[in-house]
Amino acid sequence: MIGLIQRVLIDHVEANYGETAVQVIAERAGVPSPGRRIDTDYDDADTLAFFAAAGDYLELDHEALMALYADLFIQWTRRHYPMFFSMAESAQALLGRQPAIHASLGAGVRDPKLRSRVNDKFRVVEQSASWLVVEYRSPNGLCSLYRAIFPRVLEEYGQTGELVETCCRHRGDDCCRFEMTFAEEAAA
Repeated sequence: MIGLIQRVLIDHVEANYGETAVQVIAERAGVPSPGRRIDTDYDDADTLAFFAAAGDYLELDHEALMALYADLFIQWTRRHYPMFFSMAESAQALLGRQPAIHASLGAGVRDPKLRSRVNDKFRVVEQSASWLVVEYRSPNGLCSLYRAIFPRVLEEYGQTGELVETCCRHRGDDCCRFEMTFAEEAAA
């Protein structure tokens, strides 16, 4: 997993609980040093273990941790990558670009095989005026994070919508499939 994913969580823990808390979480996760370089692909199992240990440390179940993370992620990317939001006129436009954004963030990974792993996780399957279907193929199983980010992206654009996960690796499917509908933007 590229370091941006854990960096957002590490930055939050460090800013709110101190550097010692990051070290305690890493130790509980069995991760010698959690990575936060966005040009590096870190071991998926280590990243998932760090997330689980952070949830325990923060006394949050998985869904609550993903909701917190979604909020942190939107704030972090708004601050560090505002052009992702300014280039998209709606939630659907941003989420439709998300696979390309994800791949561009992985472009800094030098190993072609690892970079390919980053690039191949998301793809837009269908898109129309109020409809978007995205497939997520990753052994990480972080579909709960995508589900948590969806309402935050809607909120950013003052929109409403619905996400239905019609396929899920946790249910034995070969991918997670998110079918999203979008209402018109709210009046400003």
